[in-house]
Amino acid sequence: MTELPLFYASIELLNSERHRNLRLRAPARPFAFAETAQLIPAVVDEYATAARDMTVVFAPNGAQWSSVFLCGLKSGSNLYVDADGRWNGAYVPAYLRRYPFILGDRDGMDPVVCMDARFDGLSEDGEGARLFDDEGKHAPTLDNAVRLVADFANAARRTEEFCRLMAEHDLLKSVTIDVQGPKGGANASIHGLAIIDEAKLNALPAEVFEDLRRKGLIGVIYGHLFSLGATRGLAGKLEARDKAAAARADATLG
Repeated sequence: MTELPLFYASIELLNSERHRNLRLRAPARPFAFAETAQLIPAVVDEYATAARDMTVVFAPNGAQWSSVFLCGLKSGSNLYVDADGRWNGAYVPAYLRRYPFILGDRDGMDPVVCMDARFDGLSEDGEGARLFDDEGKHAPTLDNAVRLVADFANAARRTEEFCRLMAEHDLLKSVTIDVQGPKGGANASIHGLAIIDEAKLNALPAEVFEDLRRKGLIGVIYGHLFSLGATRGLAGKLEARDKAAAARADATLG
């Protein structure tokens, strides 16, 4: 049985007849589906834009490595999603922005746009933006979704190649990420992730470094390294979450 991608529960091919009246609306808790995701896939196109707000690290994926955003200090916790299911960061990862849509592969045929049929922002009750017009053609909302999933799929392929090259050149090193808790609280230590070893990067043979430069990957590498400073912000998000929880508890008691 093929494992479904993160967050997707029931992938269904979009069909202009069957889904003619389907609409997309923002759920009451728009990012609740991601509230337990400590790690969210990241693509190389995002590194520079997201670096000030989110940390990019590498997580083991079988015998390979995957590029991910670090979103929490422990498994099952995403500090970028608040108690109301809203995103509280300055940057929203493309993996989340494309949801509930995704590109599906078919043997010997062009990829097709699919959706998570269990996403609670899909309805046929007249609320939200239509995906198809009365003639079965793509409405603007679906056109935008198609562009996003196609762009993400292309970026994901570039990211896989980037991760492969980083491993091939032995540039990834396993690390323990320590984050000081709010107001001097206990440290959180996160194990099992990797970052690019800047010392090994600087020691690369000139021809290897030049090859990475020609492929446009040096900026990507430094985008990742710059993003490591955003890890400190996770402590602030934890403190904000604790304060919000305390305020809700006080309001309930009051």
